[in-house]
Amino acid sequence: MAQPIPLTLAPKGADPAERLEDALHKHTDAIVSALELLQLLHDRGVLDLLRGLVGAGDHLAGILTAAAGAPESLRGMRNFILLTKFFTSIPPEVLESLVRTAVAGAEREKAHQAPGLLQLLRRAGSENSRHAMAVTLDLLESVGKAL
Repeated sequence: MAQPIPLTLAPKGADPAERLEDALHKHTDAIVSALELLQLLHDRGVLDLLRGLVGAGDHLAGILTAAAGAPESLRGMRNFILLTKFFTSIPPEVLESLVRTAVAGAEREKAHQAPGLLQLLRRAGSENSRHAMAVTLDLLESVGKAL
């Protein structure tokens, strides 16, 4: 006949109060740091915001789901992803040069009168300007095809 397996419970260890006292001594710095963080979150109103979000949980989830499912939201998310891909494909040096040139050009133009038409045409004939115009025209053609 089968013999019953004796049930042995793992020792509980110390009393919960003793365990808490021991943890307080071992982790004093961490506990003080966590309390300071908690106070900062309270002072800035973050805890109130979180409490409100948790309280409105199901209602808020319904609103967000409905908003995210709208065609405009989906189109916006797709556009954001496409723009992100576009900007990650630009080498940082090119974008930095563009920003520097735009800032310098704006400062220069603030201090002077607008350049004449012939001066602009001479600048447009430079190799660098023609490269930039070719890229701009490629972009215009692409937008035109998409319309």
